[in-house]
Amino acid sequence: MICQYPAISGDIGVRIYRNASPSFLEAIVPMLDPRLVHMEQRCISVSALSSGSHVIHFADGSTYEADLVIGADGIKSVIRDFVTGRPTPLAYSNSVAYRSVVPSEAFKDLKTDIMRPLCWIGKNRHIISYPVQSDQKMNLVFFTTDATIPLGSIDVPLPWAKLVSQDELLHEFSQAGWGEDANLILKEMKNPSKWYLHFLHPPLSSYVRQRVVLLGDAAHAMLPYLGSGAGQGFEDVYALCSLLGDARARKCHIDDVLKVYDSIRVARANMVQKLSTLMGNIVEKRGPGGGTNAQIQEQLRDIYHPIWHHDLKEEVKRAVTSVYGL
Repeated sequence: MICQYPAISGDIGVRIYRNASPSFLEAIVPMLDPRLVHMEQRCISVSALSSGSHVIHFADGSTYEADLVIGADGIKSVIRDFVTGRPTPLAYSNSVAYRSVVPSEAFKDLKTDIMRPLCWIGKNRHIISYPVQSDQKMNLVFFTTDATIPLGSIDVPLPWAKLVSQDELLHEFSQAGWGEDANLILKEMKNPSKWYLHFLHPPLSSYVRQRVVLLGDAAHAMLPYLGSGAGQGFEDVYALCSLLGDARARKCHIDDVLKVYDSIRVARANMVQKLSTLMGNIVEKRGPGGGTNAQIQEQLRDIYHPIWHHDLKEEVKRAVTSVYGL
């Protein structure tokens, strides 16, 4: 055990598991007004009108004029290109993740207490394991990095996620030193998927242009090493909804709202993105403070604190007051 990250009294957490997203969306759909939600509409571009409004162009040839465009269209965002005024290529991090979900029953004989989130540390490799679906299954992710390649020097052809053989995974993690339990987990990864990890590098200096605004991965796509990318998207939504949803909000407030949103979200989300990259280096023994167990422990100390214990409500409250007054 190198480090056990402490919980603080009163901490409340929500675990969000990637493959549970369809269930999450299915639960939300009945709450949506079908008159306002249009499915299977792929945005291909945004253009500005002299009136200050914007037109969203869709792949089927249809268009929609809006007073405000919110781009939450993910890591391959089309809206982002309008905000930046140019194509924004994503950087391949030189890391891949092998993912699989395995019944927890398969690990009943492990000596390690695997029914809690764990990070297994190795040189240029690490493993993440944690229970999902009421502890009935284990989410397993094996990361490997080629640290000899300059960042962003390789263009990875699509798709960036695909199924691969177990033999490929075994070859990547065949070196000695992982220990009996980690090797047993590895052997249960029967049908892994391989993900080429990309992120937005360098980060954006603004998430707003005119009356078009970005949130989530469209704004700050980051590496997964702190498990905080989705959380930052939720923070974006909370801030923007609080600012736009105030009872005093009118169309004339849009520009001020976006200016204030940009002032609080860019610095924070980009900070988390930077920390996430640092976390990946630390747990693969490439951290700036060294790669011994003691050095890793010191670098991990308080790394989650600015993420988990930020007073978002108070920050957003001040932002709302700056737009509308007390």
